[in-house]
Amino acid sequence: MADWSFDMKPKKHWMYEREGLRKVDFPSHCSYGPVNEDDPYKWQGMIMGPPDSPYEQGVFFLSIDLPPQYPNKPPTIKFLTKVYHPNINGEDGTIYVDILEEDKWNPVQNIESLLLSICSLLDDPNPVDPLNPPCLLFRKDKKKFVETAKEWTRKYAMF
Repeated sequence: MADWSFDMKPKKHWMYEREGLRKVDFPSHCSYGPVNEDDPYKWQGMIMGPPDSPYEQGVFFLSIDLPPQYPNKPPTIKFLTKVYHPNINGEDGTIYVDILEEDKWNPVQNIESLLLSICSLLDDPNPVDPLNPPCLLFRKDKKKFVETAKEWTRKYAMF
């Protein structure tokens, strides 16, 4: 007689293994995971503001959208929490960093390494875009920039 029983548990997507979803040793200043385990392409992340930075004590949430071609194509990562930073659009959360650009993308990167790089970027901005108001202020009046970044952190990233 044939055995017609099925394993009704859904198979986990390979991406969860690649990204270390089941590990318990996240870095102390970031975490990440899928929004819904049935969708391996929609993730969320969280970064703690780096110590001794204008973002200290802030908790910043991010959306992480993985394309079907991931890891061969970069994810789209955006801040959901408003942040005042030379490399981040304060309105839509777009992050301006070369490691997320398709022509600079390295498939060796994973979500954890990207979040660690973004956390590092918070502490060490690269003020190259003269059209971004925080970038202009960072270049012209760093003290005022730091005050504004701290104010936004208190207003939008602290509970």
